[in-house]
Amino acid sequence: MGVALLDAFLLIALIGAYFWYIRGDRSGRAPADRIASYRRWMRRAPLAFGASALVALLLAGRWDAIAVLPPEFSPLIPGARRLAGFGDNVVHLKIAVLAGFAAGAVIGLGIAWWRAHRGQRQLMSGKFAALLPRTPGETGWTAALGITAGVVEELFFRLALPLFAASVTGSALVGMGLATALFAYAHRYQGWAGVAASALVGVTVAILYLATGQLWFAMLVHALLNLNALVLRPLLVPVSSSDANRS
Repeated sequence: MGVALLDAFLLIALIGAYFWYIRGDRSGRAPADRIASYRRWMRRAPLAFGASALVALLLAGRWDAIAVLPPEFSPLIPGARRLAGFGDNVVHLKIAVLAGFAAGAVIGLGIAWWRAHRGQRQLMSGKFAALLPRTPGETGWTAALGITAGVVEELFFRLALPLFAASVTGSALVGMGLATALFAYAHRYQGWAGVAASALVGVTVAILYLATGQLWFAMLVHALLNLNALVLRPLLVPVSSSDANRS
C-alpha cells in the first residue's frame, strides 16, 4: 500500500473512531449513576481518541511525531509564533501561558465565589453542569477524566487527525481547521456557547502546540483547563441546585 493511500485510509479510520465516540456520547445528560457515567467515558474516550491515534501513528511509521513537531505543520509555525507574541522564545511563552492561567483561575474563582455568595447562578461557557462532581468520590473521577481528556484529545485533535488530514489534502491549515471543527462539535452537548468556547480552546491550544513544537505542553494546558473547570472550581465553590439543573 502506497504512503498516500495508507494516510487516506488512516484518516478515514480516525474520523470513523471519532463518530463512533460522539454517537454514543452521553456527557450532556444528567445520569442516574454518575460514577458509572464517568467510568463509561474513561472506557470510550481513551479508546476512540488515544488508542486510535497511537495505532494510526504506529502503522504510518510516524511514532516520532509525538516528540517532534511533524514537518507537515511547518508552514503554520511562523503565524502561530506571531499570534503567541513571543517569537522564538519558547521558554518565555510557556512561562507567560502558565502565569496567565494561574491569574485567570484566581480571578475566575473570585467571581464564582462572589456570585455564589449573592445567590446568583455561576457563569458557564456552555451546559456542562451534568459533568460537575457532587461528592469527594466524584471529584476523583472528574480529576482523572480531566487529565485523561487533556492527553488523549490532544494526541487525536492536535496531532494524529490534523497530520493525516494535512498529508491527504496537502494543507496543514486544512488539517488543523478540520481537527478544530470536529473538536468543537464533540462538545455539542454543551450547546452553541459550549461549541464556540471549545472552538476557541482548540484554536488556542493548537497555536501553543505549533509555537512551542511540544505536544506535551498542549496536553498540560488542556488538562489544567479541565481541572480548573471540573475539579478546582466545584471544590472551592460547590455547585448549587440551580446550577445543577441548567443542563
